[in-house]
Amino acid sequence: MNIINKFFLKLLLVPSGFYRKMGVNTAHLETILRYKLIMDDRRPNSIHQTRQKKQVKPISFATLGLMLFSVILGSIFLVSFAVGNDDITKLTIYFSFYIFVLASTLISDFTSVLIDVRDNMIILPKPINDKTFVLARLLHIIIHVSKIVIPMSLPGMILIGVLHGAGGLFPFIFLILSATLFTIFLINAMYILILRLTTPQKFKSIISYFQIGFAIVFYGGYQLVPRLINKAALAGYSVSTSTWAIFAPSYWLAVSWQFMKSFDFTAFGFVCFLLSIVLPVFSIWIVITYFAPSFNQKLSMISGSEGESSAVKTGKNKILSTTSSYISHFSHWITQKGVERMSFLFTWKMTSRSRDYKMKVYPTFGYLLVYIVLMFINISNGKKISFHDIQEQTGSGKIVFIGVIYISSFMLLMALSQLIFSEKYKAAWIYYVSPVKEPGAVISGAVKSVLVKYFIPIVGFTSIIALGIVGIKIIPNLLLGICNQCLVVCCVGYISIKDLPFSILQSMNSKSGSFIRGLFSLIIPGALAMAQYFLYSFTLVISILAILSGIACWLVLDAIKQKTWENIIQRNYE
Repeated sequence: MNIINKFFLKLLLVPSGFYRKMGVNTAHLETILRYKLIMDDRRPNSIHQTRQKKQVKPISFATLGLMLFSVILGSIFLVSFAVGNDDITKLTIYFSFYIFVLASTLISDFTSVLIDVRDNMIILPKPINDKTFVLARLLHIIIHVSKIVIPMSLPGMILIGVLHGAGGLFPFIFLILSATLFTIFLINAMYILILRLTTPQKFKSIISYFQIGFAIVFYGGYQLVPRLINKAALAGYSVSTSTWAIFAPSYWLAVSWQFMKSFDFTAFGFVCFLLSIVLPVFSIWIVITYFAPSFNQKLSMISGSEGESSAVKTGKNKILSTTSSYISHFSHWITQKGVERMSFLFTWKMTSRSRDYKMKVYPTFGYLLVYIVLMFINISNGKKISFHDIQEQTGSGKIVFIGVIYISSFMLLMALSQLIFSEKYKAAWIYYVSPVKEPGAVISGAVKSVLVKYFIPIVGFTSIIALGIVGIKIIPNLLLGICNQCLVVCCVGYISIKDLPFSILQSMNSKSGSFIRGLFSLIIPGALAMAQYFLYSFTLVISILAILSGIACWLVLDAIKQKTWENIIQRNYE
């Protein structure tokens, strides 16, 4: 256990005498907390889960990583002090950042702590009384929240202390606590809403989408906000002139800070001060009194109750069967009967149901949108791109179109590279007991499934927009771009995929093939895009190249299908 966890453990065990008077077994309490904190160091947070780099060693310092990440986020909040011409505006923006990012971070990393149903199976059967169990869970939650809140608010505390001294620092610390309590209320309210709208069995899946969204928003904000800031406009901005400000809790907190620091006893300042105190306390009271009983009842269903799940499945059978029927009919058009079709359908369902796969791949969708926006910003920097440029396919218009087409290769290659990994990799024994003569058909079916599921929607959307803006003259270049992307993906599948789909653990990922993937994800698409740019206006040449690229793609897919067991890495799943 690291020094930070030891500090929190000793600090919260100081009132051990009071705990004993409550009927808590402090020896059991210390043991439970100690091992919970050790497990926290080994539990991957949202940053580990969405990282694309492999983890060779087991995670052992997740707490330090989480706290360092919180410090970085808190430092980013300091940008708010460069906005506006008064302290209320600066602090309103700061507290808005704080509440939003803290809520997102807690949703991403707090869920595994809050919804730890293993306690019901490991601790409850032991001779541990209920008071010890409840207090251990409560103290663990306090420690986990503190390890996020303290580092996140530390840069702001330092800056406030330097600018305003102790008179501004102590109100700031008090309001940080108030904002934290209010944020915890928002999270609990959101959890209850989700559990009311869906089943507990799907709760973690929904939370994972929040984790993905947080990663996308954080990355997009980091890339886009500095490029969109109008420094002159922001420097003179005052939030008090906005009518919506009085409805924002962050504005109440900022006015309360001014009220507590300067003792400016105005009626509005006093009302904001009361709201900053009463609202968080009232919110926590609502959570404890009304939300907690129903929430705990719902959480108990996560550990294995199937009754509600079955009922929901029955109610949705028609929708599910319609979707499955649509995919099944579509697979007849692009796959051969037998192994390849089975692999296509199996990959389609696994990529929809595997949380680990979605956590690795889905953030790339958001990154793709960020890249496209960045491309427009960079191209228009100093020269405005007009609708006429895109419609007439001038130089900048060509770059926009080609960039949108070829940038999708990043997403496709990420989806393909994660195709062989799964936390349930031992189930891959089914490949070796089935009468599969040529495993290449399994890989080709999986590659086709990735292309259809993740590329066709992008192609369809892009094609509709391109045809609507440019017209039918864009079709040859559109087809060449599509065929080239499919060819790149198929080549990567042929060269680097030497395992069957979902057959190895992520930690077994080796560096072999990483150079090829990097080459095909950066250099080859870039070279193809550049070549198409220079040949863009030669319609006949583009049409011939599109046909040749399509034929090459078909040949590579056929070569993947011909792979034998000698070309596949066979693993022991005992």
